[in-house]
Amino acid sequence: MKESAKHRQLMQIYNHWPTNIKDWCISRQLWWGHRIPVWYIVGKDCEEEYIVARSAEEALRKACDKYGKDLEVYQDPDVLDTWFSRIRK
Repeated sequence: MKESAKHRQLMQIYNHWPTNIKDWCISRQLWWGHRIPVWYIVGKDCEEEYIVARSAEEALRKACDKYGKDLEVYQDPDVLDTWFSRIRK
């Protein structure tokens, strides 16, 4: 392949890549990724009221300190991509 034809082909690929971006739901990441360390309080608005913690026990303790006793928390079901998780080991 000639240099200009190869260059043209590479430019088409390059230009197609950023113009063909599609939304990607984080929950479609690999299932063995690390769960997002965000916990929600049952009965509270998820967009406004959440706790960041390393465990369910820590999340419940923080939620009780902030909102009072007799609460339930649940963890965000999404996961972080595993390539990111491996970097910090």
